[in-house]
Order: sequence, then C-alpha cells, then structure tokens
Amino acid sequence: MMTNNKYCLILLLCFALSLLTARAQEKLYVATDRGAYISGDRVYFSLFCVDGEGRQSDFSAVSYLELISTDGTVAEAKAGLFGGRGAGSFQIPASAPTGNYLLVAYTATGKAVPEGSRLLSIYNTTSTARVKDGVTIVPQGQWSAPETKEQYDEKLVLSFPRNAQAGRVESLRINAPAGTDIALSVSREDGLATPDGKSLEAFLHGKKAAPTTHSGEYEGEIIVAQVEGLERSATDHDQVTAFLSSAGSPSNVYIGRSDTDGQIRFFTNNIYGNLELVCEVASMSGRSCHISFASPFAHPESGPLPALELSPAQQGALEARKVALKAESAQNPDTLVRFLPKRNDLMLAGISPIRYHLDDYTRFPTVREICVEFVPELQFVKRDDRWRIRMYTGDATSSRQFLLDNILVLMDGVVLTDHGMLEDFDAMLLEDIDIYDQAITIGEITFNGIVNFITKKNYVTALHFPENVRVVDFMGVSYPVAYPGDTEPTGERQLLYWNPALEVPEEGCSVDIHLPSVSGTFRVSAEGWTPDGEPVRSEFLINTY
Repeated sequence: MMTNNKYCLILLLCFALSLLTARAQEKLYVATDRGAYISGDRVYFSLFCVDGEGRQSDFSAVSYLELISTDGTVAEAKAGLFGGRGAGSFQIPASAPTGNYLLVAYTATGKAVPEGSRLLSIYNTTSTARVKDGVTIVPQGQWSAPETKEQYDEKLVLSFPRNAQAGRVESLRINAPAGTDIALSVSREDGLATPDGKSLEAFLHGKKAAPTTHSGEYEGEIIVAQVEGLERSATDHDQVTAFLSSAGSPSNVYIGRSDTDGQIRFFTNNIYGNLELVCEVASMSGRSCHISFASPFAHPESGPLPALELSPAQQGALEARKVALKAESAQNPDTLVRFLPKRNDLMLAGISPIRYHLDDYTRFPTVREICVEFVPELQFVKRDDRWRIRMYTGDATSSRQFLLDNILVLMDGVVLTDHGMLEDFDAMLLEDIDIYDQAITIGEITFNGIVNFITKKNYVTALHFPENVRVVDFMGVSYPVAYPGDTEPTGERQLLYWNPALEVPEEGCSVDIHLPSVSGTFRVSAEGWTPDGEPVRSEFLINTY
C-alpha cells in the first residue's frame, strides 16, 4: 500500500510540474492601433499572452516590448499583464529611420517569439535616414497601394454605416458571444500600411514557446541591480541593504539585499510611468557604495524583413500625417486618452494614516519643534551624534503607550535613512505629516511604523543626498490607456478610436466614433477571442463624404 501511495505521489508531482512548465512557457501576440506610422508617432498596443497550451496565461504580471529593425532596437516599453491581457503605448523616436520594423513582446519566462511580433512600417518625414538595405524606391507611375483585405467573422459582427457624413458621430455596434475580449481600432486608411499577414488564430496554433530557466515575474517586475564601488573579498559575505523609492508615492518603496556576488533583486508590484527613482545603499562599516540597474530587455535580432516601398506617390499621405502629428503634439497627452484600470500596490492598502495638515497649526521653523509641539506620535532623539525618529503607539485599549524604534521615514515617498537630513530642512515647505502606526513588512524587513513628511511641491528632490544615494531615470510600466477620439472632432485625424481591451457584455455593445470633418477612407478592425478561447477577427473599410 505504501508503494502505491508513493507511486501516486510521484504522478501528482509530475502532473503539477507539467502544469507549471506549461504556464511558464509564454509568448505574446501584439495588436496595434495601426500598421504604419511616421517617426515621432505614438503606438497604442494590446497584448494577448498565452501559455504552452495556448490558453490565456495568468503567470506573468509584466511584459517587455521592443521595436526593432535590422539595425537594432529603436524603442522599448513595458506593460502590465492581468490574466494574459495587457495594454499601453510608447512613442517612436523622431530620429527613427524609414523602414519596416518588428514590434516584439515577451515575458521574463520566455524568449521573444517571432510568431507573435507585429510588422510595422515607419516613415521619417523630417530626415532622409533609412534602415540599411530596408527601403526600395518605386517610381510614382509604378507604385500602387497595398491590397486591402476585408474580413468578416460570424462570431464578431461589426455594424457601421459604410458611407457616413464627415463631422458626425456614428455608432459602431458590436455583437459577439458574451465575455468576448477584443482590441478595437478605427483609423485612417491612406495606403501606407504594409499588410502584416499575421492573425491571432495563426499565432495560437503556432509553435509553443521555448522552455526557460528564468524566474517568473508573477507579482510585477523584478528589478535587478548590481552593487558598485564596494570591494569584496572571498571571505566577505556581508549583505548590502538597498532602498528604492520615488517622489510622490509612499507605496513605491522596495527593499533588497545583495547576494555574495553583489547582485540585488527588488520584487516590485509594477512601477507605473517614467520617473526618477532614488536608490540608496545602506552604509556598511564606514564603506560607501551605490547600485546600477541591469537592463531587462533581451534585444533580439529581427532577422530578414521585407523592404519598405517608398514612392513620390505617397507624399500627400505623408504630409497629412505630419500635419496630424503636429496638431496632436500641441495638445496635452492626458486629454487624448482614457486611463484604464491598473494593478494597485497593496503595501498600504486598507491602512488609513493619521494626518497632520500643518496649515491648521502654528508654524515652527524646524521639524523637531513641530513634533514636540503638536505631533505626540513622534519623538526626535539623538544617539551617537545622529538624530533618530521614534514613534509612540498604544495598545488596543490605548491605556498603555509604547515607544518604538525601527521606523521607516519618508519625505514625499522617498526613503530617508539619515533622519538628520530633516534638521536642515525648511519646515515651512512642509504641507502634511502622515503617520502609519502599524507594523509593515517590506521585503525581508519589518518596520514598526511609517511616517511620510509631505512637502508642498515635492521639494525632496532638492535635498543634498550623500554619496551612497543615486537619483536615476527609470522606465516603468506603461499606463494602460484607450483613445476615445472625442477631443479633436476636426482636422486630418489618423486615429479615430482605440480600445485595447473591450469586453462585450451579454447584450452586445455600441461605441461612438467621432468622424473628422474631412472626407476619407477609414479601417474598422477588431480582433480577440471568445470566452471559449476561439480567436475572432473582423475588419472592413468605411468612407466619409
């Protein structure tokens, strides 16, 4: 009987291992708002992540994208993943040369899989720079626009007037099985796009992703850094503790400890947006050092790409795109998009701080005087010629008070391990003091509480940090956004509508499309899959007059 039990246990372990391996074999399919762009344009994308069995993967929480040509990578981006779906945007550099590019997406658990890449055509309207051997010049009389193919899927029916009056708002009706998840785009058709030939169906039935030995990023990006400036001997195995934080967000605090090779991993819950990170390495026995980030991007090779056909016959379309990009660049980007739900950091979730709004009290010139006069939870003490902040807290009945050390001190969300920096800070610049009087664990360290000194205009960035602190630019995860297209009803608009993750309810749905005030031809395109995992795709052309 015991032998049978061992045999069953081995089978269960093998089955569990096979499931984990299948989940860890991931590849990504990329859908974009258009197929052709000019340098400086913004690319909106939608991601479909599947595991080794072709099912939507919920394993990885972050993905990486690279825009590459035969000359190498010209743009990079990161996107969060939720249950196998992700979205975001990035800007093509204004210096990107004319040519065809691959937009490749992958996770840390797998290699960049060419089957899921998206072929994009990019035209530089301000420079003659071209991808090496990537452009073919076609005389005007011999050039013809790529053939436009329309496609209809009985499980994804799109209803829209084929001929509509310019300047109007028309309703696009979507009928599909309840729960169908699609990326929907309506964009100008001007003959510049290169037919990709890729489809979600072909991608799902393509080869499986390659096995991997990389750690899964199932909670968020794992930022890898290297300790620099610290001489280590074969017998020196002291761990270096480092802090990551960013101005404005008390939840963006991460702590890591080095291994014997001086490498540190910060396990984040995804940091959104491009921002400055303050990186501090705790001093060790009088030694000072700092950290540098390792790139998470794979920089794959594109392989052979078809040459982009360039002709004088395209001049009118390129000029129209240039005018449209200039008009869009003059607007606030936040007014053009609608932000979609994103992954929230749970570090301080459910914890309400005790807030002191300093304008409600008599002002004092130093932070220490403020705490003495009207913040009873905090106490400044001096030990070994160094200032430390301690916190008073009570028991469940508030009948007893405890004075706690090991408090995490922040200013505008930035970690201050040297509390003496507050002594030289102008207290008149402070706006609020938030106190979290509960034990909170970050990484491997538990703090008895957190205090965040909030300035009026993020003045923490003006502090003079010691040598072991670096302020570095960091590319975070792109904010998931949709483009409703309702802020610019006139002009040569190229993109009319984009929703990277539109879920069709049981009764179907409708979206309003704001048509520009000029005549033209526009492509309506939707692709995704049903709740049963069946890929669907429909696209056709409409005209405005």
